[in-house]
Amino acid sequence: MGGENHMKKFVVRLKVKELMKAQIDKDIATDKDLADMMNINVSQVWRVKLPITDERHSSPGNQFIAGVIEVFEGNFDDFFYIEEVEDVKKKKKSVPALT
Repeated sequence: MGGENHMKKFVVRLKVKELMKAQIDKDIATDKDLADMMNINVSQVWRVKLPITDERHSSPGNQFIAGVIEVFEGNFDDFFYIEEVEDVKKKKKSVPALT
């Protein structure tokens, strides 16, 4: 463990297939219907469902996670998993403070 500046961080990921199966099982026809039930914007639903390689992808936020667990009466592990990622936002170039 030398002086590398590799920051590890943990992110929550959606199990997209599990969510889609649950939507079908509950007869939730559209992402808009799901978003309304979760009290979030529909764009949040589709952004979370996008592949993580898509630059428009969003990690699920608290409201999304709570909404899924509430709507589908599931556990966190049913719909989400934790992934360890390299923190790509390496330290910003430090700007010396103006004194």
